[in-house]
Amino acid sequence: MRGVLTAKLDLYKNLASLITQFRSRHIQPKHVLKMNEAFLRYEKGSDVFDISFRYVDETTKVDRQFNFSRQASETVNNFLKRVDTNVCKIVNRKVERKRKKDIASEIASLPRDNVETGKIMLLKDDILVDGSVLCESVLQDSAELKLVIFEKMFLVKRNAPFIINISLPSSILVDFPTYPSKFESLYTDKKRSIFNWYRNEAINNKPDLWTHVGKGYLYVPTTFDIGCNLKISCEPWNESDSGCITEVESKGVVEAGPGPCPFDIRHQFTQHKLSDKSFRVMSYNILADTYADSDFSKDVLYPYCPQYALDMDYRKQLILKEIIGFNSDIICLQEVDKSVYENDLLPSLYMLNYDGMFVTKNEISEGLATFFNQERFEKLGFEFIVMAQNTDFPKFTEIWSKIDNKKTKDRFLSRNTTIQVTTLRSKENESEILLIGNTHLYFKPDADHIRLLQGYFAIAYVHEILKKTQEENPECNVSIILCGDFNSTPECGIYQLMTENYVPETCEDWRSNAEEAIENISLTQDFCMSSACGTPEYTNYTPEFSGCLDYIFYERDKFEIQQVIPLPNKDELTLHTGLPSVVFPSDHISLCADLKLKE
Repeated sequence: MRGVLTAKLDLYKNLASLITQFRSRHIQPKHVLKMNEAFLRYEKGSDVFDISFRYVDETTKVDRQFNFSRQASETVNNFLKRVDTNVCKIVNRKVERKRKKDIASEIASLPRDNVETGKIMLLKDDILVDGSVLCESVLQDSAELKLVIFEKMFLVKRNAPFIINISLPSSILVDFPTYPSKFESLYTDKKRSIFNWYRNEAINNKPDLWTHVGKGYLYVPTTFDIGCNLKISCEPWNESDSGCITEVESKGVVEAGPGPCPFDIRHQFTQHKLSDKSFRVMSYNILADTYADSDFSKDVLYPYCPQYALDMDYRKQLILKEIIGFNSDIICLQEVDKSVYENDLLPSLYMLNYDGMFVTKNEISEGLATFFNQERFEKLGFEFIVMAQNTDFPKFTEIWSKIDNKKTKDRFLSRNTTIQVTTLRSKENESEILLIGNTHLYFKPDADHIRLLQGYFAIAYVHEILKKTQEENPECNVSIILCGDFNSTPECGIYQLMTENYVPETCEDWRSNAEEAIENISLTQDFCMSSACGTPEYTNYTPEFSGCLDYIFYERDKFEIQQVIPLPNKDELTLHTGLPSVVFPSDHISLCADLKLKE
């Protein structure tokens, strides 16, 4: 009996393995080539060229895609012989199977010397190419090429748009945007390309029954998609040509999402985009995966948050929906993983007409990202600086030279704190230029003095860029907005520096660490700034700490506040103990405000 059970168990394991292997093969990207086109990929000077085509023979019931990667230095005859060998191999195999089944015994095997008998040939401007010449000499110019295979004509499309790789995410939730988790292509303009979405109904044991459900790069699954696999197809385009359609299925099925999130309520205030002299600014620390995906985070920092809700594959769906729903013109993000920026944020927001800039903090894999609405702003410049590496920066060096405490200097120099500044010109009001600063200051509780120095560095750096921008654009009005996670409450010196322009040497921040105390230093800055969202009780909420750490600082003599998007109330923040949670993707709360340039 045990032997029978063991045998059955082995059978089930083998069956499961086969299903897994089949499914794995099934979800690989599939290129759907047209029958009369061959796709050639070759750059002048390259050692190799790639060519793909779909060969269909109605008589032998062959429908097969062929992909060749060949040396450019080989002769045309050698290339055609390789095509001949591979195509004949498939066709003859099909013929042999038919013979064995006694279905098509009258079909004769195709000859092996098709190059000599003229069955496979290459035409250039409808003239037969000499088989002794090298392929690279044929590929050097853009003359029309045609590949003839057994009287079937293929128009060779040189460097047409081509998708190298496309895949769908492992987690797909109802009501949250999904999109290709990978999209690699050649000669392709994504905005011109055509994307279509399908769901697998899997009704009556018909696994290949697909229903069209949406168009576009992003798709928001509905409750009708629950339990279904999704498939995306893309016909790549550029300004003049199209490539072969490529499609891929999702590994998993669509799952129910967490339902309405607190940011859905906030989105009721941002349903419409702004125009003219009004624009919307967002600042958000999105909690980098490098900090959330650790045993310490899961067991100590956020033990109340289910592990699946800490996973970036889950959180990034909430983050993207939250960002998109605010309809912001300027978006400043902190703690952005490099991979999330490259694979998720930039590709998705680009399709919504945003451009983005990203910098990591030295060797660390997370950093700062600033996005702006390309329909409303033109980027004039982008700069960033690592503070610890530039203590000789003008204006800051005066303060730095007055610090006598070596421990303080060593601690400042050990940090990789960065500030990025994006210079934007308004397309609707061309005489208006905005400098958008974005930073994330040091987080340790006993480091108010370090943060104060970093905050001063940030505003001094922005001031230098302002002077340069004004010199280059004397006819324009240049204004400043400084966003970020400043890790400082309103009682700290940074808020005083920004809003009151002065921090005296008696400020308590200078002595936040007794061994690193700073003496006889005061700070000043020249801009009349205020916090766009005021000083809310919380912009960060965990059981260990809650308070206001994030700000959108603006020049109050240049802008007026039209609207501050209401923040979640305490009941919403504590419903799942703290942040992050199944409905809050970060331990910080996003800030969003509508500003208007004063007349």
